[in-house]
Amino acid sequence: MKIILKPLIWSLLFISICFTANAQSDTLRVGVAVEAASGAGIFGTGVNTDPGVPAVTAYHYGAGVSLHADFPLNRTFTVSASAGFNTFFTTGDVNGGQQVIYNTKPPQLETIPLKLGVKWFTGKVFYFQGEAGETLLANKSQLYGLYSYAFTFSPGIGLLVPLKKPHTYIDAGFRFESFASFYNDGAMNNFWGLHFAYMFNL
Repeated sequence: MKIILKPLIWSLLFISICFTANAQSDTLRVGVAVEAASGAGIFGTGVNTDPGVPAVTAYHYGAGVSLHADFPLNRTFTVSASAGFNTFFTTGDVNGGQQVIYNTKPPQLETIPLKLGVKWFTGKVFYFQGEAGETLLANKSQLYGLYSYAFTFSPGIGLLVPLKKPHTYIDAGFRFESFASFYNDGAMNNFWGLHFAYMFNL
């Protein structure tokens, strides 16, 4: 029950913000994005090339999609919410570790990040963003995960560019994202992320 409850709370909070914002203001922006990611340092906890060999990163690159909602409080600050699905692709130099049976290629890492945050606009287009939430492990059984979700935080920067069509935008952002290990080892999985979103006012 505990495993299911916290992600459910985040999902309900995300939906509540969308509906509340839409009811109170016509400035709510929603959109869909494509995502690209590149692992920073050791990504994929506890994976080794051979027993006794130092750990190597299990995943270098990832891709995904995400949904975004922005609720402007004023011209400077905007409350943001996002939910996505990401796949991180296995590197070719890994054949063992706590996530896999030895000499068996590790499966891809599939995650579902749920985050809330704030955007701080320094002008009409450029913004700083900070988000926090939880990342769900979508293929826990394949990766022998001990936990189904992990704390996540993500600082970043971005541009919200209006298009010629009224009330439509391109949101392009670059961020550093970190989520805790799904194993009982206290490690963090870090990556650089890039998103391009098409957004519009409701």
